[in-house]
Amino acid sequence: MLIRMGMGGQLSGSVGGVVAARNAGGAYLRNRTVPVNPNSLRQQAARAAFSQFTIGWRNLTQAQRGGWIAYAVETPVLNRLGESIHISGHSHYVRTNSFRAAAGVFAVADAPITPGLSSLGTFTSIAVLAGGTATVVLAGATAAFGGIIQIGPPVSAGVSFFKGPFSLAGTPVYSATGFSAATLNAAGFRYGPMVEDQRRFARLASQDDVGRLSNSIIVPFVVTSV
Repeated sequence: MLIRMGMGGQLSGSVGGVVAARNAGGAYLRNRTVPVNPNSLRQQAARAAFSQFTIGWRNLTQAQRGGWIAYAVETPVLNRLGESIHISGHSHYVRTNSFRAAAGVFAVADAPITPGLSSLGTFTSIAVLAGGTATVVLAGATAAFGGIIQIGPPVSAGVSFFKGPFSLAGTPVYSATGFSAATLNAAGFRYGPMVEDQRRFARLASQDDVGRLSNSIIVPFVVTSV
């Protein structure tokens, strides 16, 4: 539960049967519903990674755990309300390596020496073809390693605010100028194949070579034929 209330305050989380939510019009309250748990292969993989790295934390040396704790002290993250908070060294270790597992790269035992997150840089463009090839161009990034591209379901042309859901569709290498052109995994299109003129949203994230995760960005695109 995460609740912030008061004049000019924000809402997030749930109390009893009421859930705080947000859309383009701002914060609102709705009745709580029981979430659907399809226990998909993606969910199973995410849960397995969380379990694996929770156990992995216990197998680190005292010095390695100390490194993650020190990194956590100097590396705040944003919560659902956009507030800067500090999480534990254990949480940083698990979230970093869970991301790396999803991106298909090796786990890291040692914490980054330099605190903070890496950056995707300034977004320039994204092009997604009906055949499933995606090219993303950015500039000025400090991230440069394995990344992920997640794709959401088709939306109407008037939708300009979208926070999910997304499904993992590709794990291209990232550099300071953007993601390398990559053929997206059609099996990962949980929300159907790419069809010309569909409007969708993509969520992009990466990391640097020592494990500092990047910010994530959500961008709209229209599927093209060429």
